[in-house]
Amino acid sequence: MYSGAMNLNREPAAIARSAAEEIRALNHRTIGARAFEEPSGIYSTVGELKQAAWGMPQAIEQIWGGLRAMRDADAIRMDNGTDARGETEKARLELNEARQLLAQAGEALDRATSVLSHMGGQW
Repeated sequence: MYSGAMNLNREPAAIARSAAEEIRALNHRTIGARAFEEPSGIYSTVGELKQAAWGMPQAIEQIWGGLRAMRDADAIRMDNGTDARGETEKARLELNEARQLLAQAGEALDRATSVLSHMGGQW
């Protein structure tokens, strides 16, 4: 259960790693038809995934902000000899596409929770 306390003293990569590990655990825990006892468990799980999906576009936008600041300060060196500004633009385009796709995923998960919210188990 979520405690509400955030540890903001960790590096961003460590936070992302923790999120990835939790998704991996969810993937393992939900193998098989008996992972959930009631539709309400599915509704709650999808609702939490929706929150994660909705938060990721903001994270990507803020990550781009960090990369943009490094680019503008000429603080990026490419180890393969390519132009840092050109490569930063390529990264921006890919990050933007990922941001848009994740926003769409959040919207689809929102629609799914709207349907799931009306489901209950047999009584």
